[in-house]
Amino acid sequence: MENNSPATGAFGPLNRLERIGLVTLLVGVIVFGVVTEIRSGGFLKRRMTDVDTYFRAAWAVRVHRNPYNVTDTNGWHYNYPPLLAILLVPLADAPAGWSRTGLLPYPVSVAIWFVLSVGFVWVGACWLARALEQVSEDPLVRTQPRYCRRWWALRILPILICLPALGRALARGQVNALLGMLFCGAGAMLAYRRQIWSGFCIGLAAALKVFPGFLFLYALWRFRWRMILGGGLALVIGLAAIPLLTMGPHSTSAAYRRFSQVIIEPALGLNHNASRNRELFDINQTDSTSFLAMIDHTLHFDRPAPAPNRSEKIASWLISFVLVGLTLGVERRRRKHDPIFRNLFFGMLIVIMLPMIPICHPHYFCMVLPLVTTLLAARWERDRKLPIGWPLGLVFAFFALSHILTVLPPFHILRGLGLVTYGGLALWGAGLVMMWKWLPTPPTATNG
Repeated sequence: MENNSPATGAFGPLNRLERIGLVTLLVGVIVFGVVTEIRSGGFLKRRMTDVDTYFRAAWAVRVHRNPYNVTDTNGWHYNYPPLLAILLVPLADAPAGWSRTGLLPYPVSVAIWFVLSVGFVWVGACWLARALEQVSEDPLVRTQPRYCRRWWALRILPILICLPALGRALARGQVNALLGMLFCGAGAMLAYRRQIWSGFCIGLAAALKVFPGFLFLYALWRFRWRMILGGGLALVIGLAAIPLLTMGPHSTSAAYRRFSQVIIEPALGLNHNASRNRELFDINQTDSTSFLAMIDHTLHFDRPAPAPNRSEKIASWLISFVLVGLTLGVERRRRKHDPIFRNLFFGMLIVIMLPMIPICHPHYFCMVLPLVTTLLAARWERDRKLPIGWPLGLVFAFFALSHILTVLPPFHILRGLGLVTYGGLALWGAGLVMMWKWLPTPPTATNG
């Protein structure tokens, strides 16, 4: 008989050591925030961050200039749709020599963005965990006390597993914490069967950074037209309505023309504009771990890699098609209509989406948080003792370790060879196995 006593069970309160661990994690986040502020907030000769590009583009929107024609202090350009720059206008930063009237001090903007990003991670983790708890087949899970051991575990443990990747994103001031929150929100809405809102979260993410539009494959594959409706509404609002209302028709049109000219068309091979090569398209100058970059760096690991040739591009697409095909095939063969199965499928699509992007930075993998949360929820749905087990534990350890090793100088070669992508694919493999074996069963059948 399993032990679920109020003092020691999954539904009991945290013990002293666990409370100390939570406090230690909070202190660690604060210390990390201070270090990030020093690196990114203008206290060094060079701003070690990407958030500077967002704030500079926000300034351009504020003063009615084209956000794609300005650069930050490191010479980097803004390379996303206009929505993010518009949303960050309150944190705008002017170039040297321009008036700063009405602008926050740059270090304050950096601090606010860091706090917001940490908040995005926590809110996303709570949204998905709460949804999976509320729709659980186990009545004890549905009615569990707030802040009990299981409550904390399903929120904190996924964050800890993704922490090395999250740390990379937070240190660089990246927008991925916000995207991760939207993906968790989409998963939560899938659990509740609120298809319009799930699609809306995906559409809003796509309006911020384009590539999340791949996740509409979920709706197409499962014939969820209400998801597409919600996503379409979000795209109209994020890509058209908000820019038109804030920038005006002329500036919006000019911004999108420039966005297409320097980013979309070169990515599709429709023109040879090289203005973003150093930032996006040259795999020797960008920290990319996409399938394409992995293949190129693996074939030329002992010397600077040339530009990928046609056969390498074909190979990367073949890998992508095989992974997508396996995911769709297992989903169709083993299809279930319960919340965990839906989120396993959705989380796996997130994982394989990332290295399909021609430029996939290691910190993008912080967005696998929904799959990690769902894997744990699936494991614990049938056992209230909160086990992980050695197979899943090894997968989680490999994923976290892949990010830790690739930031250490002796192991930098592993970054180009795509170690973090292999870590992500290990998570995808765990999801595939879980999806294949998943049989929703009332807990009383396995827990006595």
